[in-house]
Amino acid sequence: MKAGVVIAFLALLCALHECLGAPRPAPVAYQYLRLPGMDVVCAESDLRHAGTTDERRVRSACDADADCQGYNSHGMLKQKMHAACLSADFDVEKTVLFRKTKHQAHHGLGFDPQISVVPLPSSVTMGKSSSVVSTSFSIHSTATNPDVTKFIENAVDRYWDLIKTHSASPAPSTGGLTGIVISVAGNSLDLGLSTDESYSLTVPETGMINLNAETVFGLLHGMETLSQLVEYDVTTGLYHIPNTMLTIKDSPRFPHRGILLDTARHYHSVPMLKRFLDSMSHAKFNVFHWHIVDSQAFPLQLRTLPDLVRGAYTPQEIYTPGDVQDVVAYAKSRGIRVIPEFDTPGHASSWCVGYPDVCPSASCNSPLNPATNKTFDLITTLITESKTLWSDDYIHLGGDEVNVKCWQNVPAVADWLKARNFSTDDAYKYFVSRTHSAARTLGRKSIHWEEVFNHFGGELDKDTIFQVWLSHATAAKIVGDGYQCILSDSDKWYLDHLSVSWETMYANDPYMGITDPKQQALMLGGEACMWGETVDDSDLFNTVWPRAAAVAERLWSPASANETESFQPRLAQFRCLLNRRGIAAAPINNKEARSAPPGPGSCEHQ
Repeated sequence: MKAGVVIAFLALLCALHECLGAPRPAPVAYQYLRLPGMDVVCAESDLRHAGTTDERRVRSACDADADCQGYNSHGMLKQKMHAACLSADFDVEKTVLFRKTKHQAHHGLGFDPQISVVPLPSSVTMGKSSSVVSTSFSIHSTATNPDVTKFIENAVDRYWDLIKTHSASPAPSTGGLTGIVISVAGNSLDLGLSTDESYSLTVPETGMINLNAETVFGLLHGMETLSQLVEYDVTTGLYHIPNTMLTIKDSPRFPHRGILLDTARHYHSVPMLKRFLDSMSHAKFNVFHWHIVDSQAFPLQLRTLPDLVRGAYTPQEIYTPGDVQDVVAYAKSRGIRVIPEFDTPGHASSWCVGYPDVCPSASCNSPLNPATNKTFDLITTLITESKTLWSDDYIHLGGDEVNVKCWQNVPAVADWLKARNFSTDDAYKYFVSRTHSAARTLGRKSIHWEEVFNHFGGELDKDTIFQVWLSHATAAKIVGDGYQCILSDSDKWYLDHLSVSWETMYANDPYMGITDPKQQALMLGGEACMWGETVDDSDLFNTVWPRAAAVAERLWSPASANETESFQPRLAQFRCLLNRRGIAAAPINNKEARSAPPGPGSCEHQ
């Protein structure tokens, strides 16, 4: 790393780190769960009063008392926790009840011993010390490739800004954690489905932190984990890392971990898209499925098809080619692939505004017209230009919810069907096959929605990916036929379904019903889907977060990380982390997503 960069980082980090002595022991504490009901009367469950209502002190008192099973928000320690003490209705005027669990926590904040990181790493070994970071902290990289070096510099710069949550001016110190050595084995900046995202992180009690990765994208995930480990000490105004010596070896369970964002039902500005990508990177998502156009609007400007953008809501609510390239580059710097979706033949009425010939008629304009080569010429031109904007190997061609009535009712299309002796299902297959072949000829592999598989079974190329949204059970059929699959079942992972809880999202496992290891290898992962009918820039983040973090953990962490009781306190902490980073994540205890907090209180317990 360049000397000037190291000096700049040293100056920045001096504001972060505390004076050191010997590593201090991390106190034993327990994890507490906020119960969905309220403590009503139940005086017989009282143990004693903690002598304070300060929540941290009340928790410490309960930690130290073997007979304490929980406490309420008035400082009363409890010796019994049973259903008779709970009210079914949430009422902020009543007393909130917290239950002690079997899980120990670190440094008295009530979080799982598996460390308060989301998503949970694959392997963690922890010590019992808490190590501060020296003001003489230095950053070293073993990279020699200039492009890799620049990538690392930008990433480290970004993450230290995130770590610096408060301004402080501690006295100079020596010892403790004196620096970090970053080692990236490869020189490639290529990002794709098979990219190695693994990393290892070692934080000693004193000395140098070591972060090793095969690629720069594994490095990004390691930096994200490290940034979630660093804590601020309000008493001293300094920063430290608990649970040292700490060793993490981590890699994702699935290679495809995405969020679909719909920018056709409502337009999202480029600055908002970049902020959204930032938020995705904090949960180690690696695919931005950009559902950029739909029946309602075509906000994409294309040089070779200049009239398509006439389907946008307004001239201000568009994405220029430069905008798209900017978003794609920004995403890559965060370790995120961008896959565009051009849904055909349905969901394409907006195409007719600029190119009416590709639609059956002015009054019956969807699905797109299969009876004219103009339709397929336009799609081929679109895919050709899309290759200059999106670099990913895959393109999503939709294929869902195709209502064929227009094909039956418009005479020109009906005559074409009759002349070819086609049923409407035959025409649907013909359309999908032609667009699929066009993409393949142009060097792009296709992703299709579940209906394409349901209609045509195993008739497409085996490198086709099918995205399941109607029925989880279809995933087993897809991989059983030798195809790759992405899971997005609508009753579990659709973020626009506001009543679906994070618990439901967390319980959903892509391998459900798939036991053969060879078939499991074809399950690539999944996506949470943010359809845009009721979402725009004003409510995007508090609709997506924190629930999407439950999906992120199911897709990254080992299958054994599946207990909601263990995840809840880490999710609460992660929600607060997002808020501190300027991401408007909603309270985790909401009965409905994006609703406001029920009353005053700590971020951790909303």
